[in-house]
This record gives sequence, structure tokens and C-alpha cells, in this order.
Amino acid sequence: METINKITTSKQTTMYDHLCKMIIGNEEVLSRIIKAAVDEANHLNVEEIRRLIKGVHIGDLIVNPHFHLVDKKGFIKDEGMVYYDILCYIDVPQEDGKNIRVYLNVEIQNNPYPGYSIITRGYAYISRIVSEQWGSEYDDKNYDGMKKVYSLWIMPKAPKRKDGYMNVYETNERIICGTTVEEKEIYDKGVILAIYLNKEHDELLTPLTVLLNNVLDYKGKQRIIEEYGLNTKKIESEVKDMCDLGKSIVLEARNEGKQIERKEKNIAHVKKLMIGLQMSFKEAINLLEIPEKEVKEIEKYFQS
Repeated sequence: METINKITTSKQTTMYDHLCKMIIGNEEVLSRIIKAAVDEANHLNVEEIRRLIKGVHIGDLIVNPHFHLVDKKGFIKDEGMVYYDILCYIDVPQEDGKNIRVYLNVEIQNNPYPGYSIITRGYAYISRIVSEQWGSEYDDKNYDGMKKVYSLWIMPKAPKRKDGYMNVYETNERIICGTTVEEKEIYDKGVILAIYLNKEHDELLTPLTVLLNNVLDYKGKQRIIEEYGLNTKKIESEVKDMCDLGKSIVLEARNEGKQIERKEKNIAHVKKLMIGLQMSFKEAINLLEIPEKEVKEIEKYFQS
């Protein structure tokens, strides 16, 4: 599959980020992510999970008995504000009839090399979300009320060498002497999952790659989406907008390429006139009838 078009302006980056969040937040997509990432939901199939979170669409304040969107702004005094892409908690029904509550944070990271490790940022987010549970899930009289946090980092523009990787980072007990002392749920409070996308893969990664791709046209997306049984009617406009965004980036790149090509040709022509006919710079641009807005860019070349 073709790679994602390079985002060329801050406005396009903002648009791409917004569309990614809306697409990932759709119940059809999010249910598949939960199935792959959340251990507590392993015993459920995708349709059961979809029904569990039915109605979710990022931007809607949906509240149902099992699924709750949490405010994306996380403020802790003296530690500042964090803005999450997606943050929710889910009460997952277990086979014994009980529910286990887990917090799910999903981040779409378009720059896989931001100048720090995505994993350390993931740990920071887990720590923040655990701290934000204070007073609602646990306090100093009941630390055992603390709920597990999953922080998922999806990188749709991953380098080819990491393409298709899904790596989990979690806490495990290492027995130095003796046998197991604590049950896993006591210390298993944070999981980071890093997903690197670049081309087609399995039943989870292929739909994600297709939906977050801004090169593939709408018909191409629709064909692959239908093959994997996704009903994406609720995000049809976002999927189309993603395709339109890709087209606008390509058009902008082409126009930019033509401008660079024209500039290089004008520089070559001016240079020939100045050297061959001993013209001044002003005489050369006047003879070539170069538009005034392009003269300044050409002039920089000769000044350097």
C-alpha cells in the first residue's frame, strides 16, 4: 500500500490529526482495538465489545452502563495540563458475572521521532491517569481501588523497518527467591501498546492502516473496509475527508514543485543574460518580464 502523503502545513496536520481521532473513536474501529489490546476483554468477540461500547463517537458525550468517555483534559496541580486524544473507561463483563473497570487511552502519534521516546511518554500518561483516579476510584484508605490503565500509541507513519510491529510494555513480577507472592491484578496497573503502521497486515492492522491512510482513494478504502466486515457509516464523511485531504496535499506539492522548477529556470535565464550579454540584474528581469513577486526570490540567489 502507498505510504501517507507528507503533511506540509500546520493546518493540514491539524486536519489529519482530527480525522484520525474521529475514525479511531468510532465503535467499529475501537472495538477491534480493545479486542487486540485489552486482556480483560479477550474472552469477548468483536461484536460483543461493539455492543458494549455502542454509541461511542469521539465528540459525543455518550454515557452507557459499561462505557464512559472521560474529559480529554487532564489537570493536576503543579504538574500542568495534558490533552489526551481519547480517554475512556470501560466496565468489562467477566465470565464470573462481575465487571472489571479498565481505563483506555488512545493516542495517534504522527511523528514517530518527536525527540523523546514514545514509551516514556506512555508511562507519563499512565501515571497521570492513575493519579487522576484519586478520590473517584481510590484514596489513602483504599489503594486497592486503583484501576488498570491501557495507553495505546498508534503511529500511522511508522518507518518501514518497524512496519507491522505491535509491542507491549507492562509490569511483571520477577521472583528472586521463593514463589509468587501477589496476584497479577495487584501490581498490573499499566500497559503501553505501541502499534506501528505502514502497509497492509492482519484483520486489525489492515483496517487501521487503510482508514488512517490519506493516499488511497475512497473506493479503494471502501473495498478493503467491506472485506473486513466494518460498518463505518458513522464516519463515512471523515473517511472521505481523509481522501480529500490527501488530494489537496498532492496538489499543493505539485504546485510547489512547479514553482521551484520555474524559479530555477528563471535563475538560469537571468544568469545567461548577465554573463553572456553583460546585462545588469534589473535589465535581465525586465527583458524576461519576470513577475515582481518572483523577483525577490530570484534576487536572493544572486545576492548570496
